[in-house]
Amino acid sequence: MKTPAILLLLVPLQAFAAEGTVAKRELSLGGVAIGDTAAQVAARLGEPKHKVAAQDFLDLHYEYASLRVSFNGGIVAGLHADKRDACTPKGLCPGDRLDRMRALYGAPVVADRETGRFYEYVGGDAACWLQIRAKGGRVASISVACQP
Repeated sequence: MKTPAILLLLVPLQAFAAEGTVAKRELSLGGVAIGDTAAQVAARLGEPKHKVAAQDFLDLHYEYASLRVSFNGGIVAGLHADKRDACTPKGLCPGDRLDRMRALYGAPVVADRETGRFYEYVGGDAACWLQIRAKGGRVASISVACQP
């Protein structure tokens, strides 16, 4: 009876993960994570090309060549990348094929929103998620979106 228990140990843990979920540590792009401070972002990426203030939940945006970092009260609360050099911690990048996305993260939740269709993976705390837009079988952009 030891054989079934040993076989269970050989099954990857991701096989037991819920569809469309990712670990909280995956809510990051280009080395910047949700919850980082503006000082941490500047230390990691340097000064942004542009700083844009807004009157919204996301009240400040830092624009870099390959990444937009959005803040709420000086804390990172949103990320968006559409260039290859801003990737997730597991290495999913804009431009990658969708089969790579599925190989890295499993089956996504397909979300049809007013701005289009997205493939989504909810983070560990369910307040933030990876939102992936596709075009022609490839990842067009990756965002980390959070509820206010």
